[in-house]
Amino acid sequence: MEKMNSFSEILREHQGPPVNIEGIIRTLGIELDKRADLADEISGQIERLNDGKFKISVNRKDHYYRQRFTMAHELGHYIHHMHLIGSGVDDNRAYRSVPAGNYYNTRITSAEETEANRFAASILMPARLIMDAIESGKVDSKELAKIFQVTAKPMMIRLDGLGYSRADLIDVAK
Repeated sequence: MEKMNSFSEILREHQGPPVNIEGIIRTLGIELDKRADLADEISGQIERLNDGKFKISVNRKDHYYRQRFTMAHELGHYIHHMHLIGSGVDDNRAYRSVPAGNYYNTRITSAEETEANRFAASILMPARLIMDAIESGKVDSKELAKIFQVTAKPMMIRLDGLGYSRADLIDVAK
């Protein structure tokens, strides 16, 4: 495979919808474990391996749409917080590092967790692709969540952040 020159090129290569988050992670040389046996309260983790590479693991019990957001969230830590990861970071259901996981990391604060959440939302639900989907016709937030393969809550938060109200979306149930 030809080496990608930039993160922007990697994103374009894996553009959706849905965005191929697994492809982005693997193209960056990060190992991915979607079948990790993590504690029930842990959604995912990123760890630094002995060879200096990284591995993202997501809880095998989670729905695939939740796993996708967790993958993108952990990728956000890799992109923005590599200098804080140390041995690793685990995230609970609210995307906070807690003692219950393998890597309780107090260097990652709520500010970094918020940044990782925003990164995940922007990667999985790019503004331009959402606008294209809305402008193309009859979609509501549930349909958009399905198109982008995310759960309803992150989609509603993303739509709100982009300035869309329920009135902006056509209710396909009617």
